[in-house]
Amino acid sequence: MSTPLAENPWADVDAVSKALPYGTAVDLKQIIISLNTECGTHMLRSGRKQELVDRLRDQFATWKRTNNVASWKRAKGLIDAIRLPTTSFTPMPPPVATPQPQSRSAPYPVAAPNPASIPLPPSRGPSTYNAPFSSNYNQGPRFKPSPFFVVHEAVSTVLDCPESFSATDRRECTLHFQINDNQMAKLHSPGAGYQLRLFCTSSKFYSPGSFNNVECPIEFPQTCEVYVNNIQLKTSLLKGIKKRPGTAPPPKFDIVNARNSVRMIYINGGQGNLEYKKYYLVAQLVKSVSVSALVDQLMKTRFISAPEIRRQMVSSMSNDEDIIAGSLKMSLKCPVCTQSPRSSKCTHSQCFDATSWYSMMEQTTTWLCPVCENVLDWKELIIDGFFAEILKMTPDSVDDVILEADGEWSTADQKYSSAKVAAGIAGPVEYDYIDSDSD
Repeated sequence: MSTPLAENPWADVDAVSKALPYGTAVDLKQIIISLNTECGTHMLRSGRKQELVDRLRDQFATWKRTNNVASWKRAKGLIDAIRLPTTSFTPMPPPVATPQPQSRSAPYPVAAPNPASIPLPPSRGPSTYNAPFSSNYNQGPRFKPSPFFVVHEAVSTVLDCPESFSATDRRECTLHFQINDNQMAKLHSPGAGYQLRLFCTSSKFYSPGSFNNVECPIEFPQTCEVYVNNIQLKTSLLKGIKKRPGTAPPPKFDIVNARNSVRMIYINGGQGNLEYKKYYLVAQLVKSVSVSALVDQLMKTRFISAPEIRRQMVSSMSNDEDIIAGSLKMSLKCPVCTQSPRSSKCTHSQCFDATSWYSMMEQTTTWLCPVCENVLDWKELIIDGFFAEILKMTPDSVDDVILEADGEWSTADQKYSSAKVAAGIAGPVEYDYIDSDSD
């Protein structure tokens, strides 16, 4: 007499193993990533597809041999969430209907003619569907936070958009959602700052049903068009810097009625080695934060006084034997400075204009420091009171000052200087300085 499935946790391990070859290499790599994260395995995710299948099968066999039921059950849940094309062990219909051939002469289905449309090839067939992973909309991807908005709630399910496998494999997915009365009231409340934004990420960062805590960057397909209620979003809103996910903000969109739809048409464009990925699309209600509000908050909460900055400079010099005391020329011109911010982690003293920097980051979120070009954490920005003091004591015609290791400064002609230099007690007038702009 066979053992019932409820009493035998290994009853479907063979079916799962047989289903693995039907998944794509991206599916298998995502399974390996999830198992490494959630089950403590250490499988390589590189190699040919068959090598990935063999690694997973060997791991299943090891768990069965050692009767590691806990790891297998967790792995089974993660694999179910991936939804391989053939999964006889999961009584769940595939999310996308089998594509039907379509004539290459078929018209490109757009809401209205648009000469700026990208030349997407004919579709293998429509894949329009809703794919909720949970009845709770807020259990989808967790996106990287932004200073420019705070996510209030998801207003749609998460749409699972399948891979496109070539530049001729056009895919189309439609996300339907409805705005309730409370959400509509927020959107129409004057000055409240509520917006609807479209978020998208890929299977490189997110796996439905997994328990990892990764913050997902915004990433749309390389070549795509998005229509909200048959009105096309500007393509520039979807693109950041090429091959750098997270450098484009989630696009804003407007609605008129409660019932809405978002249609995304895409291919895996580009040249060279293409990375085939699923995409996950969700609409969310956010509360926006203006650039001026961010600058005001920075001034109120992250101001470091001039004496404290000087103390840090002297302390750093005395605690680090590798630092050679000397003078350097510091530019007073913003490279992009009336608010005088910089990151607390930057080693340079030069600052940049907060309003200009925030305005640029709102459009292309590289988070690069305009002085040293290192990636900044916007939560670590400070207002440098020392730099602000120099700006206040010098006219706009002064482009730079000579900065001493102990925090004293002066212009090259000694016309403007800190109090100690002006009193003649900060050392010689002639300076052998290091130009910070040189190599």
